[in-house]
Amino acid sequence: MQKKIITLVVATVLGACLGALLGYGPLLRYKSEGVLNIEMGTSEYKRFTELANDSNSINQYAKINPPPQNQKDQLTYLLLTVSKGEWHKPVAKVSKLDSKELSDAVLQMERDSEKEKENSLVKEGNKNRKPVTVYLGLKLNYIADDPQAASDTAAWLGNYFKEVATRETVREQVSHWSEENLQFTERASEQKLKYEFEIQQAKNRAIGLKKIISEYPDIASKQSSQVVDVRKDNEKFMSPMAQLVGAESEIIGISEKIKKLDRDVEQQKFAVIVLQNVKEVMKTVQSGSESASKLANVLANSSKTISTDAEREKLLSFTADLSQISARFLTQAQFIAQPPVPTRPERPTPLMLTVLLGLLFLLFAIAYVWRDTIIGYLKQNTDIEQ
Repeated sequence: MQKKIITLVVATVLGACLGALLGYGPLLRYKSEGVLNIEMGTSEYKRFTELANDSNSINQYAKINPPPQNQKDQLTYLLLTVSKGEWHKPVAKVSKLDSKELSDAVLQMERDSEKEKENSLVKEGNKNRKPVTVYLGLKLNYIADDPQAASDTAAWLGNYFKEVATRETVREQVSHWSEENLQFTERASEQKLKYEFEIQQAKNRAIGLKKIISEYPDIASKQSSQVVDVRKDNEKFMSPMAQLVGAESEIIGISEKIKKLDRDVEQQKFAVIVLQNVKEVMKTVQSGSESASKLANVLANSSKTISTDAEREKLLSFTADLSQISARFLTQAQFIAQPPVPTRPERPTPLMLTVLLGLLFLLFAIAYVWRDTIIGYLKQNTDIEQ
């Protein structure tokens, strides 16, 4: 009997030692979680996270800004963790818990407001590049075998996500500038021909009205409410004198439109030169902050070649767009909840694993030591049933 008890004690100790070895060794994991303040729409979140989850993106960023645990095996684990896409979750404007407490009417009003904002952006031709805010931030987490490494890497991932978002937004903004410039170039000639035709029609109409007034001088003394049939569609119009004033006003208005169009053409010619330099620079950037800084340098150098107010206005428009991106992703995007250094490991904790394996080995030892008794008991029950 004493030998059996010793066997049980030894098995329990071995199981506990194995549990402690695993719990405080390869199975030891600490999780650190923080919240990054970065407002996004649904489409932006999907696009940013797809890029951030790509192993090539994080590998490229890791070469520029190495992660805290810059060891080969740990970097491999980091790349594997990021590619799974489980290290981030969006923080919605209204959480699930809050949505249970809010009435359906309030939630519906919020959805309607977002739809109205989206529709207004579509009607305005996406002039306002800021998307409808659906998510107020991003919750980041990382699990490591060291608590300090978990905290540092979670913060590193926050900066990595900011860089990805900045670079993608800058790239999209440059693409938008190029697309806008191309569309204007294709439409400018057509628009100018249309204005020239309209102004010629107005001039011809003014010449005809002047001829009528010269042939009938008493018309000018008539009241402005007098009407005559002068168009093919038999519509009633004001007196020839009033029509003449209207025609000449129309000429002035169209002339102003032509001047504005010429000014826009001048701006677009300047924009073509700037965008050529921008595209060359964007081929060499490797991070979001670098793309923003190099683009800012290109715009600053372009300011030295400005010769007209129209060019200055276009450059200021480019600079304002870039400043908005930098402020949004590089300045305002900060941790509102910094990833803390965890004090407790993730479950199962080493103590729990030690106890569980100790009990498991104890059960196996009991089954082994009293195997004959257990087998005999099972046979006895089988005979009774038969």
